[in-house]
Formats: sequence, C-alpha cells, structure tokens
Amino acid sequence: MHNLWSDVEAERLIDHYGAAGVGRDLALRVYTTRLLGGEPKLVLHGGGNTSVKTIMKDLLGEEVEVLCVKGSGWDMAAIEPAGLPAVRLAPLRKLRGREALSDEEMVRVQRANLLDPGAPNPSVETLLHAFLPHKYVDHTHSTAVLSLADQPDAAERCADLYGRRMGLVPYIMPGFLLAKKAAEVFEADPAVEGLVLLKHGIFTFADTAQEAYERMIAAVSLAEERLAHRRKTVFAAARLPNVLAAAAEVAPILRGACAIADPAGSGSYKRFVLDFRSSAAVLNYVNGAELERYGRAGVATPDHTIRTKNYPLIVPAPEAGKLDTFAAAAREAKLEAERDQALLGPVVQVPLNPPPGVIRGRYDPRPRGGQLGPALGVPDRRGQKIGKVGHPVGGAGRKRPARRPHGHRAPQAVLDNDRASHH
Repeated sequence: MHNLWSDVEAERLIDHYGAAGVGRDLALRVYTTRLLGGEPKLVLHGGGNTSVKTIMKDLLGEEVEVLCVKGSGWDMAAIEPAGLPAVRLAPLRKLRGREALSDEEMVRVQRANLLDPGAPNPSVETLLHAFLPHKYVDHTHSTAVLSLADQPDAAERCADLYGRRMGLVPYIMPGFLLAKKAAEVFEADPAVEGLVLLKHGIFTFADTAQEAYERMIAAVSLAEERLAHRRKTVFAAARLPNVLAAAAEVAPILRGACAIADPAGSGSYKRFVLDFRSSAAVLNYVNGAELERYGRAGVATPDHTIRTKNYPLIVPAPEAGKLDTFAAAAREAKLEAERDQALLGPVVQVPLNPPPGVIRGRYDPRPRGGQLGPALGVPDRRGQKIGKVGHPVGGAGRKRPARRPHGHRAPQAVLDNDRASHH
C-alpha cells in the first residue's frame, strides 16, 4: 500500500479551503479522507469513515468543540467539507455513561447536536469516533486486513501480525455497543496505534492527519506483506465446457431469469443493470471447483449486505449451443436463491457468477435519464470479496467459515497446510 501523502498537496488544499473560511483542521481532514477513499483496496462506494475533533462557531457565534465526521451519502474519494458535518462533541461523550441506546435514539441525539440543522446524518459509527480521544480518526474496510480479520481464528492471526501495535475488538454490529467496546479496548492499552474490528475493518488514529493516515497505510501494508508471503494458486480448477457462450449471449438470459414482474399487473418488470468482468482474479475465483462452497461464505464486511445481500446467485457454465439448458438452470437457481434469502429480502442486489467471468448487477432503480452509479457499485463490492477470498493465509487445514451474529457468515480464504510457515 503506497503512502500518497504530499506536503505540497496538503498545503494547497489548506489554502484553497481557507479562502472559503474552512479551517486548517477540516481541510486536512478532507485531504486524507480523499487519499483513503481513492484507494479501492481500502474503501468502496461510500464505505469507511473519518473524523476530526476541532473548534467551530455555532449559529450564535460561540466557539464549541465539535466532531466533524463523514456524513451519510458522501463518498470519501470526492468528499467536501460539507460531507463532514460538525456535531457538538460534549453531548456525544456523555452518552458513554448509558447502558443502552437504540439506533433511533442515537440518530436523534446526533441530529439534535448538529451545528447545521440541514447537514446530512452523521455516520452510524459517529460515537466510536467520539469516544476515542484522538484528534484524527480513520476507518477503512481494507481487503488485506479483512483477509485476516474474517478468519475463524482472526484474533490469533491479527495478534500474531500486529502484536501490541493494534487493539482487537470482537465483532459487534455497528452502533452504540460497538463504540463502547472499542473505547474499552483502547483504554486497556492507550499506546495502540489503531483497532482491528474483527469481521468488520480497521481504525487508526493520531493527533495529526498525516500520522493517522500513515498509520493506516503501515497497518494495511503489514497485512498485505503477510498475505503475499505464502501466496500460491488458491482455487483448484473446475472442468468447463470446451466452448463457452459469449457474455453477450448470457446476459439477456440472466436479465430475463431475474426479472420481477410488477405485482400490480401492469406488465412491466424490474430488470438488472449488468456489468461483466473477467480479470485473472475473477476467473481464478469463478472457475474454482469449490465455488459453491466459498462463493456462499458471506460478504467481506457487514456494510456490503446493504448493496449486495449476503450470497451471490451461482449458475453453471454456459456452454455454447446449449443456451436453453443454461436458461433453465438459471431460472431454477434464481428460485432457489429466493428461498434461501427470504429473510434478507428479495434477490434484488446479488451478483451472478457464471464462468468465463462474473456478471454482477443490481435491479435498475433509475427513472429515465437516471445515473448508473448505484448499480455499478455492486460489482466493485463483490470484487473486494473475490480479492479477499483469493488471498491464502496460514492455517492448519481447511476450516469452516466463522459466523457473524444474525447469521451473516464471514468469508473464508482457502487455508494452506503449514501453520508455522507464514510467520
């Protein structure tokens, strides 16, 4: 992971936003947030969040200590100061004394303490940022870190890699309880440079924007180096037809199989916007003999379930000249997926994985003339899953995937047979 910090660029952004009345602290927060958000191995399409604690004037002109934290709907790669709404910090910290706090109450408290009543909702992880004492806090869903943190023995692996450099936080759904637990882990060893949230992601923090950012890059680089140390061919290849149908032949069949008729009987259908990818990593993944096993091991990080749901729709290889057989198999696979995912809602945001590539999509939510961005974000999230599962990690034989609460299963990398060899 490359360190992209530039003193020249940082000062340029400080000057640029200073001319508009934005302070140095917030300008630097924008700068490093963009650096993190521009790296798809760290965050994807609105994922991750960052914050800075600083002093601002409220609507009465009085100075108040605030937490500027990424707001809902903003992408870190293109964030502006308005995407980091300021929330009064003291009331947020007082919440630490509560034993329980519902998500609804948490949102109301956060909105009630916004300096700008019209600002976007602060991140669901606002309290975690508030409960930590550092000026700058960074959070990403690094693919490399998740390759370790999603393992059944993640705590052991991460402790071996980071030692006392990083605190380890057990999996808890994002919100108040996670914020309290993360603060407790930090306070048990205030010398840590960050926190690894098992089956979730990584936080780093410091009193300067540069140090918090560089700690993130260093922690992720350590994970990447560990994974590269024992890299090998991960997936045993499946037997495929001699001649495969083209993507242009397959796509209309999948759109038809997954279309949902208007329940009002208008005759219209919801249909997928599809995106086809066939990189070396994708082909290694979808052509694996055990795709049914590792392909259903769950999402790479909890926020992905919002866009992709937990499991992909897996269909057989489309053989050229036998598309009727493929179409029947695709329709049956879709019916099975609907039954399997009944508790997660309809199968409306799932990828489709036929060799010789991966076709992934999302039901088109656009009115005429709308944007494709939300739909095309789905392939990138599944791409992170492919990249993560494609990393081998040290381990003693094959293990079952770890389970998240509420039935969400953490993805499982294929494990090598020599536990000691990756140290």
